[in-house]
Amino acid sequence: MVAPRLVVDFDGVVVDALQECALITWLGVRLPRSGTPVSAYMSAIPQGFMQRFARVRDYSRTLHHFVVAHRAVAGLVESQAEFDLIYSAIAPATVRSFITAATAARERCRTEEATYWLDLHTLYPGVADLLERHAGAVAVVTAKDAESVWTILRRRGLEHTVAEVIGECSRKDEAVLDLCKRHGGTARGITFIDDNLTNVRQVAAIGAVTRWATWGYHTPADAAVAADLGVRPLALSEVPALTA
Repeated sequence: MVAPRLVVDFDGVVVDALQECALITWLGVRLPRSGTPVSAYMSAIPQGFMQRFARVRDYSRTLHHFVVAHRAVAGLVESQAEFDLIYSAIAPATVRSFITAATAARERCRTEEATYWLDLHTLYPGVADLLERHAGAVAVVTAKDAESVWTILRRRGLEHTVAEVIGECSRKDEAVLDLCKRHGGTARGITFIDDNLTNVRQVAAIGAVTRWATWGYHTPADAAVAADLGVRPLALSEVPALTA
């Protein structure tokens, strides 16, 4: 792989996966019965939970954080600090159990109902062309597992555009530095795009060019924080002209 010029998040930047994430989160505390398709559980998810998950998704950085959707109080969260407080009160063993179950549900759906699972991931307009323009010099750094990312890219005919996927990543600044170390580039030669403001700020601190994707998942307060900190937003309408 050549030194990457473009490093992107996946869910919230390349694809909208809100429904898929809600489904595996629902099943993160109730393993699907053997013989019952994972897809059958989508219609069983209460609307109230779907609404609560949509709020939780905006404050989440990794799969671990999705467990907060199972706390009724999460529906009232209005700040990152409130969200973090709820998450910190959940026992680590509970989080580990949730991760195991949610990951297993995703794997079952991906392997047993491939078409259904893939259709839960919708490409954002213009992003495929962005990847094509930088084909061979693109890396994906994401909290999603790498195999899921590669499966979706293959379905969309985009696997040739991405040279490397770093999955299940919780510190994207460290991942970018690792990419630079292994491929001989520098952070200053990379354009990084993510919809999570914390990730954007951390990667900006190591010297990369960063853009905050405003079409993804973020909180109502993020726009004001981004403006105060001088973080450069990136609208979906700007993607066709973006060159790393």
